[in-house]
Amino acid sequence: MTTFHDLLGTTEHSTTNDIKKRYKLLSHRLHPDKSGSVLLMQIVSHAYHEVLSGNGNKYCELADVSHKQLLFAKKYVHKLKRDLEIQQIKNVELEQQVLELRKKLNYQSDENYRLIETLEKEQRKILVSNAMPYRNNSTQKRHRIIKYGLVISSIALNVGLAVAAIILTKSNVADSVISKRENRLVEPPVVPQKVVVEELIPPKPKLTTHQPLELTKLVGEWTVFQPIDQPPYIAIRNQTGSYIVQRCDLNFYYYANMTQQRTLLPANLRFIHQQQNFGVYNIAYGIGSERDHWVNSQSIKINREYFSNTSFLDSNKELQQYCGRG
Repeated sequence: MTTFHDLLGTTEHSTTNDIKKRYKLLSHRLHPDKSGSVLLMQIVSHAYHEVLSGNGNKYCELADVSHKQLLFAKKYVHKLKRDLEIQQIKNVELEQQVLELRKKLNYQSDENYRLIETLEKEQRKILVSNAMPYRNNSTQKRHRIIKYGLVISSIALNVGLAVAAIILTKSNVADSVISKRENRLVEPPVVPQKVVVEELIPPKPKLTTHQPLELTKLVGEWTVFQPIDQPPYIAIRNQTGSYIVQRCDLNFYYYANMTQQRTLLPANLRFIHQQQNFGVYNIAYGIGSERDHWVNSQSIKINREYFSNTSFLDSNKELQQYCGRG
């Protein structure tokens, strides 16, 4: 026999809210306006009221229901089961499609990552070439020196030939005059001397030298440095090995670790020179270029790198004393 709990799909331990939710779900599916029937709605409503009254374990008596109505209800239940099976098959197919789409997405993500790595390598090459412009300048100067040297050598050779021709002409004239004189010693002809013209090679340009940066293993804290061969300065090192330096001119400088840089630099970083394995930039303006920025911030992001302000205020005061500003 079927109980009212079996009809409604509830149990003795179901709460009132669970019973109401179950009734709303069945009413939505079995309502006549939703391809249901009046008979099924009557059965569900009757079972709902009996369960709420505490009669859920009683057997359901359908004496007032005709045999035709029961057959119709059974056919409808069979139709619902068949629709459920079809829907389950569709769900399996959809899950397979989702798995295939995920595989394609993972492949596309790997391809995008590879392209990003290639782009970063090219950008790093451009950054290194921009950070070392003196190499290109030295090559251009070398070609210019060779070109000018060849031109000067050609001019000097032409001048030497002209001078030699003039000397030879004068010597021939002197020989003819001396041969006509009697009792005179015949002087030997004048042998033209070879004119040596030195090549004018411009001096090699002097490369400007910069005082090295003292490296430290201390990360995330401003420290005062007092080198013997240069003025004192304060600096901080981050996890990637880059530095922020403030010298006695009170300007801030960004020492970019060239082995870690992968992106183009922002516009407020002005390149100065390359030192050791760092590209040295002046923080011309913007965040990190003023003392108040470091005092009022816990950390500052420069070129996608974070630098802390730990011990900055004390180190800055000590630097001003060493530089004669305290």
